[in-house]
Amino acid sequence: MNFQLITESPSWMIIICLAAGLLTSVVLYRKDKSLAEVKGWVLALMAVFRFLVVFFLSFLLLAPLVRTIFKETEKPLLLFVQDGSSSVTGNTDSATFVPAYGSSLNKLISGLSNAFEVRSFTIGDHVREGLDLSFHDKQTDLSAVVSELKARFAGRNTGAVILASDGLYNTGSNPLYAYEQLHVPVYTIGMGDTTVRKDLLIANLRYNRTTYKGNIFPVEITLDARQCAGQTVNLSVFKGTEKIYGAPVTIRSQRFNALIPVYLEANSAGVQRYTVSVSKVDGEINYSNNEAGFYIDVTDSRQKILILANAPHPDIAFMADILERSRSYDVQTDLITTFKDDITKYNLVILHQLPGSNGTARQITETCRKVGIPLWYILGSQTSVTAFNTLQPGIVINDNRGNTGEVQAQPSADFSVFGVSEGDLQTIAQFPPLIAPFGTYSAQSDVNTLLYQRVGQVRTTMPLLSYLNAANHKTAFLCGEGIWKWGLSEFESTGTKNASSGIILKTVQFLTAGKKTTPFRVYMKNDYPENEQVVADAELYNETGELVNEPEASIVFQNDDGRKFNYVFARDNKAYTLNAGFLPEGKYSFTASVLSGTKSLTESGIFTISPVIAEQAETVANHQLLQTLSVKTGGLLFNSNEIGALADSLLSKNDIRPVEYTRKKLDDLINLKWICFVLAGLLTLEWVLRKRSGTY
Repeated sequence: MNFQLITESPSWMIIICLAAGLLTSVVLYRKDKSLAEVKGWVLALMAVFRFLVVFFLSFLLLAPLVRTIFKETEKPLLLFVQDGSSSVTGNTDSATFVPAYGSSLNKLISGLSNAFEVRSFTIGDHVREGLDLSFHDKQTDLSAVVSELKARFAGRNTGAVILASDGLYNTGSNPLYAYEQLHVPVYTIGMGDTTVRKDLLIANLRYNRTTYKGNIFPVEITLDARQCAGQTVNLSVFKGTEKIYGAPVTIRSQRFNALIPVYLEANSAGVQRYTVSVSKVDGEINYSNNEAGFYIDVTDSRQKILILANAPHPDIAFMADILERSRSYDVQTDLITTFKDDITKYNLVILHQLPGSNGTARQITETCRKVGIPLWYILGSQTSVTAFNTLQPGIVINDNRGNTGEVQAQPSADFSVFGVSEGDLQTIAQFPPLIAPFGTYSAQSDVNTLLYQRVGQVRTTMPLLSYLNAANHKTAFLCGEGIWKWGLSEFESTGTKNASSGIILKTVQFLTAGKKTTPFRVYMKNDYPENEQVVADAELYNETGELVNEPEASIVFQNDDGRKFNYVFARDNKAYTLNAGFLPEGKYSFTASVLSGTKSLTESGIFTISPVIAEQAETVANHQLLQTLSVKTGGLLFNSNEIGALADSLLSKNDIRPVEYTRKKLDDLINLKWICFVLAGLLTLEWVLRKRSGTY
C-alpha cells in the first residue's frame, strides 16, 4: 500500500503556501520585543510550529487529494458441495461410516484452507450453507446448487468445485449439463454402495390426492426388483388394516421394473390412508422399502348442477357428458315442462333456450337470484328474447324480430376472469358457427366477454360468451345454440375435445366457485409432503368488512394418535401467518380460534403429511454419472476413502493459484481526521511555549 498527493491546482501555488507560512512566522517572531529574552531554540521552534500550521491550512485550500494504492491477494475459492440425502447411507452402517467420513472431511478442509478459501454447502431437499452430515433429506436435487453458486460467487476467483454424492438424483435437471455452467473443474467424491444386491421395493406411487365418494380411482404402482429373477411375490393394497387388493407378480429379470395400475373404490368419505406392500424375498438388503403409504381425501360434496331445457337438444347431452366425466359434478337434466324438484338444492342452473315463448322459467330465475344460485343462459332459436330482456340479467338484445343467424367465435384480447390458453382460443375461433338470436346486443359495463360474435369475416363487439360477477350472484351467457358441434368438429380434426370441453368446465368452475363469508378464515393446503414445511395463513374481518389482526389468533394441530401441536399465528401486515415447520407423516385435523370483540370465532379442517419415497427408488450408487461429470469439466473422481489423494491433487494443480488485485482509492486530504489533530497539536504546542515565555 502506498500514498500519493495530487491536486488539480498548478504546482507553483505550493510556493505561495510556503511563502504564506514563512511570512507569518517572520512577522510574528522576527522582531517581537516581548520575546527578546526567550531562548533562540524555543523561538525557532514556535516559528516552525506556526509555519507548519499556516502552510498546511493554505495547502488545504488547494483541495488536494490522497491517492491510496492497495495490493490484495485473493486465495482461489474452493466450493464443497455435500449430498445430504438419505440414499447416501442407505446401504451402509451409518453409525460407523458417518463419524469416519466426517473426520476425513474435516482433515480435507483443514488441509486445503491454507491454499484455498473453502465454502461448504449441503444439498438434498433444498440448498443450505454449511455441512450437514445427518443424511436425512427425502429428495435429491444435484443441480439446484448451481444457480446458488453462480449468483453468490460470480466474478470470484473460483478454482474448483468438489461434489460428494452417490450420483443419484430424483428431482431437478441433469447435473451433467448444470455444472458445466460454472466453467470450473468439478472433483467428485463417490459415496454410497455401487454393489447390486438383492432388493425388492415400491419405487413410486402415482395417484390423485382427492376423489369423490363412489368413484373408482387409479393408483399406479412402480415395482422394482434387483437380483430376484424367477421369484413370484404378492402385491397388496390395504385401506387401514383391511386388504382391498392383492395380486401375484412374477419377476422375470435380474433388473426388473413394472408399472402396475390398480383401481380402487372410494366407498367412505374423509381422509383415508392406503398402504401398498410387496411380500419379502429372502436375502433382501433392505425390507423397509417393501411398503409405502399414501393418503386420499375422499369427499362427498359434489356440486349439484341442473341443466333445464325448453326442449330436447344435442347440446344438453354434450354438456352433461363433459361435466359427468370430471366426477366433480352431479348432473341432472330435465325439461321445464316436467321439472318439479326443489331448485334451491342445486349449486348451478343451466337454462338452455329459456325463457321460452310462453315466458316459462321466470319464477326459477327469480328464486335463483334471491338465494344466490348461479345461472348460465344458453340462448337459441327457441328463446323468447322479449322475456329474456325483461329479466334484465346483464345483456339486452334489441331489434330481434324473432330472427336468428349464424355466428362464429372471436376471442377477446382483454379477458381476465380466468385463464384460457392461446392455443385453445385459436382452436375455438375455427369452430363451426352457433345459431344466435338476431339483433343488437348491449351489455352492462361489468360484464366480461371472452368470445365476441363474428359474422363471416366481420368482427363485431356483440358478446357470444360473457360473464357477470355481481355482488351475490354470478351469471354466464352463451348467446347461441349448437355447442355440440364444437366438440364434434374438434374431435374430428385433433382427436380430442380439450378446447370445447375446457371452455365448459372453466365456465362451470367460475360459476360454482364459492367464497367464504365467515369473518375468520384459514388458508392452507390439503396435503404436504413430509419434506415441506407446513405453512398457514389466516384473515380476520371486523363487522365493517375491514381486515384486522389486533386479536391473537391460535391454531391446534392434532394427529391420529391424539398428539396435539399448539401454535400462535404471527401478524403479517393486516393478516396472520404461521410456519409450523416439518411435521411427522400422518393425517391431521386443525382448529384455529380468535377472539373478535366478545365473539369467539373458530375455523377447522383437515390436512395430511404424505411420505416421500423418492430416496428408496434407487439405492445403487451411480458413480458413472460422477465420473462423466468430472471428465466433462476437467476434474477427477475419488472414492470416499481416497479423500487424502483428492487434497494432493488439488494442491498440485498449477492453474489454480491466488490472484493479486490492485485497488486505487481517492480521498480529499481534508477528510483525513488525523490532519485536524496534527494542526490542533501544533497550535497547542505553540500556545504552551508562548505561555511559558510570558507573551500570553
